[in-house]
Amino acid sequence: MFFIKNFTEKLLENEYKPIANFYSSKNIDENTEYIAFIKQVGQISYCVVVINADKKYDYKGFYKDVLSYLNQLNKVVVTGIFVTNSLNDQIIDFTNIDIEDYQNKLIDVRWIVDIKNNKIIVNGQQPNKILNVDMLIKTSFHNGTYAVGQDLDTLMEKSEDKRFKYIKTNNIAVTIALIIINGVIEVFNFLLGFQFGDNSIILNGGISREMILSGQWYRLLTYMFIHGSVTHYVGNALSLYIFGSRVEKYFGKINMLIIYFVAGLGGGLLSMCLNGGLAVGASGAIFGLIGAVLAYTKIKNHSIGGFDTYLIVIFIIFGLLSGFMMADIDNWGHIGGFMTGIVASFIVLKGEKNEDI
Repeated sequence: MFFIKNFTEKLLENEYKPIANFYSSKNIDENTEYIAFIKQVGQISYCVVVINADKKYDYKGFYKDVLSYLNQLNKVVVTGIFVTNSLNDQIIDFTNIDIEDYQNKLIDVRWIVDIKNNKIIVNGQQPNKILNVDMLIKTSFHNGTYAVGQDLDTLMEKSEDKRFKYIKTNNIAVTIALIIINGVIEVFNFLLGFQFGDNSIILNGGISREMILSGQWYRLLTYMFIHGSVTHYVGNALSLYIFGSRVEKYFGKINMLIIYFVAGLGGGLLSMCLNGGLAVGASGAIFGLIGAVLAYTKIKNHSIGGFDTYLIVIFIIFGLLSGFMMADIDNWGHIGGFMTGIVASFIVLKGEKNEDI
């Protein structure tokens, strides 16, 4: 069945993994009876169970066995995909269920995929969207060409190769250069005897509303390269390495620099307007890079260097809450950089050819 082969490719490209022993054959073609996949997003396991409902076997019993096996997991959402070319009452009745409590340990969702009419049928009180599975189904319908069956291992290798194609560069020279430049400036300031204090910040080019409004707009750039202490620098250097390396690899060097400096500018402007005090540091620009990672995971529907949407959101919440609870943290600069970074990233990504993987 061409649909199951196409759909299997789409799931693999979107980081779903086959569940061992839950596929009828490793050759995915029109004779495939069933195959199950799993993807971890935060604390929730998302499982997709593809059933060829036109085959003469006990697909109901198999599906119940899968549910029993998956019930071992802490929190799991199971989407049963019942594929048929000949819709009948038996399939309709089996998939006609109501989900009453979404807090249950296991949530069982059952969709019919009518490949004769190329449509998804959702019966009962069930969601019609789970992650991006509905979109993957729609892009797997017959496109007029015959899909030759392939070995599951071969399809997995192809999906890995396709994901690697979206890496723009294999080195992180720009990220390393930014870390070194910040470090050299920190050492230079230390050798000159500058101490962290208002006068030092003003002399070194930090954000000062009074100075900026008097015409020293260059401070919206220079503040990004100044840090108040060695600890401040080391913390930002580590964050820059973690997020900058990922943005550089997946966005490219030029786009990474654009996002970095645009976010730094946005963070500096919001800090100047709402914080009103003096500020230094690359953290506004770094929060822009965090926003870029979040934008990428949402638009491309897959993780970036092991970071998915859930993990990034948790990091952002923790980072902002820490900023509000600690003294001498320019949270407005962080928020401004984050929001500006997201906007810049969406513009960059939308400007590229839209290819979901």
